[in-house]
Amino acid sequence: MLRRLVFLILLFGIRAGQVTAADKTDVVVMMNGDRFVGEIKKLEFGELEFKASYMASSVDLDWTKVAEIQSARHFRVEFVDGILRLGVISKSTAGPNVDFAVANPDGTTARGSREVVAIHSVEGNFFTRLKGSADVGLTLRPQAGQTQYTANLTTEYPSERYRVFVQASSLFSSQEGADNTERDSLALAYYRYLSHNWFFSGMSQFLKDSELELDLRSTLSAGPGRFLIHTNRTGLAVFGGIAGTHENYSGASASRNGTNSEILAGTEFYTVRFARSQINTRLLVYSGINQWGRERVDWESSINWKFWKDVYWKMTALENFDSRPPTGAHRTDFTLTSTFGLTF
Repeated sequence: MLRRLVFLILLFGIRAGQVTAADKTDVVVMMNGDRFVGEIKKLEFGELEFKASYMASSVDLDWTKVAEIQSARHFRVEFVDGILRLGVISKSTAGPNVDFAVANPDGTTARGSREVVAIHSVEGNFFTRLKGSADVGLTLRPQAGQTQYTANLTTEYPSERYRVFVQASSLFSSQEGADNTERDSLALAYYRYLSHNWFFSGMSQFLKDSELELDLRSTLSAGPGRFLIHTNRTGLAVFGGIAGTHENYSGASASRNGTNSEILAGTEFYTVRFARSQINTRLLVYSGINQWGRERVDWESSINWKFWKDVYWKMTALENFDSRPPTGAHRTDFTLTSTFGLTF
């Protein structure tokens, strides 16, 4: 079921990329005098995505080379100190320190453009504001009788005051003379922005892993977090809280089925290099409360490189560790995959 979902979202992303945006009247002027009239899509990772009616596809403009912006549309703007503002945006050459403004009925917020982390439009319906990526990978080794398939999906909905993330992944591996390996996971995360780089997070995770003899592990957690680094190129956040986990094991390990309470400590890191490559890392550590001394670790790290328009290559490392697994079960499950996909 999860694999079908990933393929459907991948198809949706392809179709979404083929839809022609309505003509807009946003104006962007570059420092060399180039003038663009069209639609500001978003600002992320130091690149302003822009689309005009005469362009076959969107173009990415270096944010540090943008001299002026004129727009009558409303955007959601995120600053380096975690402050969010909604309103009409503008940029001018009035001064190097205060050259960007967000205006709404409550007033005008003027800051330096280098303090802007992200810009997203708040117009359109739910589906037009969704963004994400989907990728797949297939490895065939007929001489060894081995087949491996993997699929990943990440989607995000940025609202005015919060963000919702959904991440799904599926891996299947078969080889002659050995048991099949399956690993399916689904994660949902909710981030509510507070002030001064503080936020509240709520997460739910679901994992099925044959290597760990795990039919289903369901985890719900919530707690505060804070950005230690928050720029349009690099981000580092730490967070913690309380988690509740219910586990269902297969076979002889079923005696370990039950619900546990845990303390969660986590960190997330991202950085963008060379304009088209990005590194993402997430580490979650669960310390048992009613199973004192038991530690669980979920780690994921990936590097992706966008080599043509919205198409990218990604390598991902995943590891699930349990310091006190059921008797006969593995303590860790590590996978390394290579996939191709697209953003939407």
